[in-house]
Amino acid sequence: MSETLNKFLKNKGYCSVNLIFLKTKHYLIKAKINGINGEFILDSGASNSCVCITKENKFKLESKKSKISASSATSEMSNTNISKKNFIVVSEWEGLIDLVTFDMSHINKTFNEKEIESVDGIIGADLLKKSKTILDYKSNKLYLKL
Repeated sequence: MSETLNKFLKNKGYCSVNLIFLKTKHYLIKAKINGINGEFILDSGASNSCVCITKENKFKLESKKSKISASSATSEMSNTNISKKNFIVVSEWEGLIDLVTFDMSHINKTFNEKEIESVDGIIGADLLKKSKTILDYKSNKLYLKL
């Protein structure tokens, strides 16, 4: 079934990316922001894609203080920045995206306690919607419309 779905979606102009299923039940996805490789959690419930505030320099982000507060299932963060029009590449898909930056140390601390490498950020619903994403849970693949 997955091969049929894969072939069907490729014929419809989608590219695919393999997802890594973590012990925490999160998906890990690799992407490039402004030409720099990174590792991100896939979170369809996050309205915005995000980068850890300590990684702004790594990804060459030019950010400004944001008036918007971010929230997660565990807490609310009021210290956020916004970085506009960053070039992002996921597999063969590419586009421009605004990124929210905030302190993700609480997320990475949890990951490290479970012996999982730290992540650079979160791929959220903004990118998933923009790329007309289809998630295939059976094969752990993400399809993005080119």
